[in-house]
Amino acid sequence: MTEFVIGNLRVPYALKRSERANRVHIEMTMDAMRVTVPTDASNEAINGALYTKRRWIVENHYALAEKYAQTHKVASLRTGAKIPYWGRMAALQTEAADVELAEVMHRNNGILIRHRAQPTAEQHDALIETALRDWLRDRLRSEARQAIRRYAAALDVQTTSVRVGELTMRWGSCGEKGAVSLDWHLVFAPKRVVHYVIAHELAHLIERNHSPQFWLVVRKAFGDYQAEHDWLTKNEHLLGYQRIPIDMPQKRATAHCSASATLP
Repeated sequence: MTEFVIGNLRVPYALKRSERANRVHIEMTMDAMRVTVPTDASNEAINGALYTKRRWIVENHYALAEKYAQTHKVASLRTGAKIPYWGRMAALQTEAADVELAEVMHRNNGILIRHRAQPTAEQHDALIETALRDWLRDRLRSEARQAIRRYAAALDVQTTSVRVGELTMRWGSCGEKGAVSLDWHLVFAPKRVVHYVIAHELAHLIERNHSPQFWLVVRKAFGDYQAEHDWLTKNEHLLGYQRIPIDMPQKRATAHCSASATLP
């Protein structure tokens, strides 16, 4: 790691030299700044490129830091901890039980997790987080299947499958043959936002672009989508939670919220 220093601000960044890069590319997320440069770029050239984009770096550094401050943070995954679920905060209840595999269920507006007792706090949290993430992905998959059937019928299109996983650049996609992919973090958003994303992706089976005609197709399936579109744009950094261990220095988790710039 090295630092970009401008006035009193010091921004650490990871430097990557790449044979495929022909210019300096800067990417900032809530947890890091990454700079990709050609293999033969000199330190002077790199520093000069960063200085050229100093205003962009400073503005995005503070903007992303502000968004990080708004994220949901969890010290440990025990009874009383809260995480977002379908756009609302849900309290966790963990319960040691004689079970082979952890059992997760929605109960009384919260999430109950029954699990084998673990010898350490770290092992407890690791087990709970694995079970919780699997369950959250299943909940999104179940909701998505229902929504896909609804909007596919509205648009008279055919779908082939739905996959829930980790998408790095978008919330969803839909291939020409009807395979729908969704980022699992959508389970933290209100259901209507998830439905908008699905209607949006299915509309691409008719219009493979974002032309005015495409948005008419989205409206045909979903109705007025502007509120959901705006919510996702403004609140993407809230889709998830940040683990902040009590006995360790704070470490930010990578989130979707990011910015990037490329210099000629």
